[in-house]
Amino acid sequence: METGPANYEQETINPEHPEGLKIKVIIPHLVYLRAYKHDPVKYENLRGAKEVLENPKRIFWGIREHNDGGWCYTGIPKKLYIKQSNAVDFPDGKVFAVYINPGLQVFDWTVEYADENDTMCPKDWKERYKSLIWKNIS
Repeated sequence: METGPANYEQETINPEHPEGLKIKVIIPHLVYLRAYKHDPVKYENLRGAKEVLENPKRIFWGIREHNDGGWCYTGIPKKLYIKQSNAVDFPDGKVFAVYINPGLQVFDWTVEYADENDTMCPKDWKERYKSLIWKNIS
């Protein structure tokens, strides 16, 4: 039996049971292949997405207005790629966001402006998401 290209699995905190066992989320092959072909800088920043999923600082629920569910994990990776082969220290005033659909598949990762009151949250998060469901307090 022939197998196709592999999806990438990343272990992370279970958004439905943050204090329980970790789960695996999927970065689908087609998602990272699209980034590789069309946006090399975004592809390189998958490293930041991996770091955030390994050590999230906040998890939000209800990320889309017209679709139930989905999560946004945020954190601060060590580096941010600004060109394909040029990484800088992650900038102040920003937060890295990883978006996961209800089927536990990553569909986007991006840098966002940080909220003034909580720098681990994206700006205007209270208007954008239904709720903050978990906060790393360590």
